[in-house]
Amino acid sequence: ARQLPAAAGAALPSPGRLLCSVMDFYPAEIQVRWFQGQQELSGHVVATDIVPDEDWTHQLLMLLETTWHGVTSSCQVEHVSLEHPLSQHW
Repeated sequence: ARQLPAAAGAALPSPGRLLCSVMDFYPAEIQVRWFQGQQELSGHVVATDIVPDEDWTHQLLMLLETTWHGVTSSCQVEHVSLEHPLSQHW
């Protein structure tokens, strides 16, 4: 059975950092990417390993360090359980 990711959660752990939390997804294969507008950001991104939970679901955290002010950033999640990519915007 597939389990939907709970959310691409928004958090500001400290100034200049955005945290994308993806929780409760199954199976473990997932793609999480950061964007500034339409441009994918690969630098300044730190991710945890995919962590298994006791209920067979998984979680992943991705941190973006940014110095841009007034620019929209988004975390995009692609998973087999989602019909369309899920995005959270800041």
